Amino acid sequence: MTERKQDPGSTRPGGPGPLRVLVVDDDEVDRMALRRALARTGLALEVSEAEAVLHAIGLLGTERFDCVFLDYNLPDGDGLTFLLGVRAAGIGVPVVILTGQQDERIAARLNESGAADYIPKGELTPARLAESLRRALP
Repeated sequence: MTERKQDPGSTRPGGPGPLRVLVVDDDEVDRMALRRALARTGLALEVSEAEAVLHAIGLLGTERFDCVFLDYNLPDGDGLTFLLGVRAAGIGVPVVILTGQQDERIAARLNESGAADYIPKGELTPARLAESLRRALP
């Protein structure tokens, strides 16, 4: 599913057009909440969704995304395994990890492995997401 939100005053850094964002979460309610929060960032976004790691990897292999928002715990893998696999495949897209748990050790490992950011799901506000996107993108 792809949702387009265009704001003529906001374009992607580095080029015209909306930012292409992939949301990866197995929980439909969490995906909807993230989509709504992203829509309120004030950024021009095109949001695609995946419910699992394998689905996300398939999309990353065939489409270009500016950023991935990835739930840490998925039925077919975790955020660290996904991140390491994507990097090993030479895919350099920024990955922002989302989690319901707050574990500083996991956050540190994710950052060491190249995660662009780590956001607890309780902190998913439009302002926090916009800040994370701005820091993640060149």
